[in-house]
Amino acid sequence: MSLVALPAELLLDLPDFLHSLEDLCSVFSTCRTLFRTCANPNPKFIPRLAANSGRVFFRPHPHLLIAATARQVADWAVQDDERRFALETAIQGGVDKLLELAINVSELTMDDIRQLYTYKCDVLNPVNRRLDLVAGPATLSPMTACNDPETTLLSWVIYGELFHHSLELAYLPLPHYKPLSSVIRYKWFVYCMPDRNSFKYLEFVSNEIPQFFKNYVQEDDDRVQQLSMSEAQDQFLNPSSWRDVLHSTPSFQAVHADAQEVFLSCVMHMGMKSLEMLVVGGPEKLKDDLDRIANRLCGEVFQNEKRDGQDWDEYVHSNDERLLKFVGDRWLHTAYTSLGSDLQFTLWSSWPREDDATPLMEAIRSSPLKITGQ
Repeated sequence: MSLVALPAELLLDLPDFLHSLEDLCSVFSTCRTLFRTCANPNPKFIPRLAANSGRVFFRPHPHLLIAATARQVADWAVQDDERRFALETAIQGGVDKLLELAINVSELTMDDIRQLYTYKCDVLNPVNRRLDLVAGPATLSPMTACNDPETTLLSWVIYGELFHHSLELAYLPLPHYKPLSSVIRYKWFVYCMPDRNSFKYLEFVSNEIPQFFKNYVQEDDDRVQQLSMSEAQDQFLNPSSWRDVLHSTPSFQAVHADAQEVFLSCVMHMGMKSLEMLVVGGPEKLKDDLDRIANRLCGEVFQNEKRDGQDWDEYVHSNDERLLKFVGDRWLHTAYTSLGSDLQFTLWSSWPREDDATPLMEAIRSSPLKITGQ
């Protein structure tokens, strides 16, 4: 019996027995029967196939595939404590372990793969070139710290996607599930953007530094990834870059001057869409997203509070307290979180509150605690 003589329901499962997307393409290019049954396989199969093709087609690997699946991972993880524990455990194992979790819990279609390739060509590549010229190796400066601009950009995207529940508190109604904890967020910085400065200032001893980071020396990988991000923020990934492309849009102009910085911060932390805003045609393509943020800030929120005689600073303070109470996170010092404020702590242990951050640093260095009896 030939392969194509098998029932269609068996052929539909064939992609699960393949190794990579290259194998999949070879199979469905063979004949019409295999094309009809295998060209659009079950979405749960594709993340694994894509990961096995990652070093060829999805570079930088594994960051590009994590960026494509991070929002799904976050939406999966916030649903119960056991999943939060699984995510925290994966994060503490570094980006490779995080990708393993993403493969197991996310789904991608072949259309998603095509869109990801288009995103890399049309968004990531041109923005990477701009960052490289102002803060990366292309500057030819002996002091450059943004060693791998493309990976830095994808880390920026992953932060926006993986922690979108926290970042959207500023402009969306309260979510059904509470955001991921600050400890998980900080651990992502420390273990998925590992940096020798971070390990030093967060008081890691030698046996606490993960083995995968020690292997960076032999593999000549970037050992100052958070410092690279800091340099990228100073030179490019800051509000002025987004202000330059958004200042003339109706959404930005509709926002009261006092709320424009919050508006820009919200746009900057939209994950994959945040970089898309920086390329030609991005603001027009994402107009609905911009309008949603603007309407929430200048319509439902700010104007209502102004009618009550409250100015913007007073509103931000009172709303911050309301959101902090909802989240109930011991280490969340503001509901208007951002990558920059988080990075100040994980890179330099600069804690913004007066209380001692030592217990937090201990939690970051320690294995996750599994909550039982729920």
